[in-house]
Amino acid sequence: LNLLSKLYEEDSECEEPELVQVYLRLKPCYKPSNLYEIRSDRCLITSLDTTTAGHGRRTQHNVSKMYTFTHIFGPDSRQQELFDSVVKDNLKKLPEGHNFTLLTYGASGSGKTFTLMGTVSSPGLIPRSLEYIFKVVDVA
Repeated sequence: LNLLSKLYEEDSECEEPELVQVYLRLKPCYKPSNLYEIRSDRCLITSLDTTTAGHGRRTQHNVSKMYTFTHIFGPDSRQQELFDSVVKDNLKKLPEGHNFTLLTYGASGSGKTFTLMGTVSSPGLIPRSLEYIFKVVDVA
């Protein structure tokens, strides 16, 4: 992980404006995981022990990869926090002709529908967006 940390520091020094913003939201997990480490609000490092078998031998490897995001929302993040940080500013730009696409991606059961739709007590990004748009239109 030290080499990846050094690469992350070097990569952070030459940041360019992002044309596509990519956010990561981690779903709460009830048992501790050593499969990943959040290094900052933008960097996540995964670590996976693998075993390779071949030619009568077994070899163990640790494969680590670094991923950089616009922002990482931890398992304790709330729907309102995501809306305020990701969606709200983009909705404000719609009347100026800016486009905005929101896409969720992940494995089955990873929280995509919850993030977009939410629940009655914790509305997701879509209901919050519609409420915000209608409030803005109503004021105008």
